[in-house]
Amino acid sequence: MKRVCVVFAVVWMGVLSIVAQNGGVPVIFQGRVVNTSGFPIKDATVECSNTKKSVVTGNDGLFSLTLPPQGGSIKVSKEGLTSFTDVLSKSVKGVIILDAGGSSWMDYDNFVQQMAGTAKVYYDNGLKFLNGDDSNAPDFSKAFACFWRAANMEYVQAAYQLGKMFDEGKGIAQDYATAIKWYEKATSVPEACMRLATMYAEGIGVEKDEITAELYKQMVAPDEKPATTNQAVQNEQPQGQNIQNGTTFEVVETAAEFPGGNETCLTWLAQHIRYPAKAQANGIQGKVVVRFVIDKDGTVTDAEVLRSPDPLLSKEAERVVLSMPKWKPATQGGKTVRSRFTVPLTFGLH
Repeated sequence: MKRVCVVFAVVWMGVLSIVAQNGGVPVIFQGRVVNTSGFPIKDATVECSNTKKSVVTGNDGLFSLTLPPQGGSIKVSKEGLTSFTDVLSKSVKGVIILDAGGSSWMDYDNFVQQMAGTAKVYYDNGLKFLNGDDSNAPDFSKAFACFWRAANMEYVQAAYQLGKMFDEGKGIAQDYATAIKWYEKATSVPEACMRLATMYAEGIGVEKDEITAELYKQMVAPDEKPATTNQAVQNEQPQGQNIQNGTTFEVVETAAEFPGGNETCLTWLAQHIRYPAKAQANGIQGKVVVRFVIDKDGTVTDAEVLRSPDPLLSKEAERVVLSMPKWKPATQGGKTVRSRFTVPLTFGLH
């Protein structure tokens, strides 16, 4: 029997996802396995004793393991190192530190903060090797190694530089697909979003997709976009006291926010979205792109399906979006305004 899941990715919020399945919301255990110096550990095994499911970390030490709604016992192990075990009952994101002398757990945000100084040193050295100086020619191999280490400590500027190296074939074989993967890890960097937008718009290294291109453009704050884009936005969207009641903004100074924040939004959607039974029976799956408006009072309205593999999925995507509770509305020029979002919901059968 096929297991049904719905993956929801909120692109305007960054890289966020959640999985929902019949019988309740599962526990999602995701993060990175590293050594005491913060370097990723490859081929570590992350397993759940309840389901006998397991995953193995890659070069970046990252993993994601979906457990049943009631959670379960987790074990992270690597030959020659002390294993880490714990019992999880809710979704978490963290870093597992394995060493021959012991193992420990660290909150993901704390790990990023703790590694920030070391990551910046690697990043700065990477720039020096990348650009060279009067006495030294550029050393792309060393630059890549420095950026890779910094990027795996969540230094997003380093991830962006790795994307550029693959994008431009600077010292390594040009690889657009890999460039996109690194850019996607650096979406808080405006230049990474704009490069992604261009690649999707022009079909460079990926299937041409104007909607995804537009989503990446929306992720760039107004004051971080190129001057020409800012000017166009200013010409199209009135500011301050000139805002008209019916104006709907594509780009705002302060974005609308779901009550409780991003994680709460994901949990709410996972609990309320329903995969149509007929679509399951017919094996229908794929991405539904929905555009909607957050009104000045926070009401979700004007939902419109831009792309869908089937009307059954379109109807459910539109229903769940319109049933969301009121958001904290967006602001522009110190005033609450209507704002528009475009989001993809991916329905998958596994």
